[in-house]
Amino acid sequence: VLLDSVQYATFKYFWDFAHPVSGLARDRFGGSDEIVTTGGSGFGVMAIPVGIERGYITRQQGINRMLTILNFLTTQADRFHGVFPHWLNGTTGDVIPFSQYDDGGDLVETAFMIQGLLTARQYFNQNTSDEIQIRNLITAIWEAVEWDWYRKDNGNYLYWHWSPNYGWTMNFPL
Repeated sequence: VLLDSVQYATFKYFWDFAHPVSGLARDRFGGSDEIVTTGGSGFGVMAIPVGIERGYITRQQGINRMLTILNFLTTQADRFHGVFPHWLNGTTGDVIPFSQYDDGGDLVETAFMIQGLLTARQYFNQNTSDEIQIRNLITAIWEAVEWDWYRKDNGNYLYWHWSPNYGWTMNFPL
C-alpha cells in the first residue's frame, strides 16, 4: 500500500503540475511558473506509461500528453546541436539560463529526456496514427542529438555543457 501511494503521488506530481502549454515538468512544486526542466521532464515522460498501466489515466490521455510534449520539443524548444538546455520556458521554449555560463546544451539533462522518450517510444507500439506519430517524433528528436559533437574537438570525453555564448567555458568532461 505504501509503494502504491508513493507511485501514485509521484505520477500525480508529473501529471497534475506539468506546464499547461508544453506538458513538461516544472522545476519544482510552486513558484517555478514558466521554468520547466528537461531531465525532470524525461522522468515525467517515463511516468506516463506507468500511469496508464496502473490505471491512473487512460491510454488516450497519455497519447494526448505525449503529443503535446513532443510537438513542443520539436517545434518550440531551443536545442544546441540537438541537445536541450537544463531549463526551458514552458510557453515559448526559450532557454532559461541555469547559471551564468549554462545557457546552452546540457547533455546530462538531455540524456534523461531521451531515456524517457525511448521508454515511451517502446511503450506506444500500436499501429494507430497517433502512436505512429509519437514514435516518429521521438525518433526524430533522438536522432537529432549530436552526441559526438559534445566530445569537444573530437576528444576522448563527452562534455556536459556547451553554450552559444560561452562555448566550452564550463569544461565538465563526463
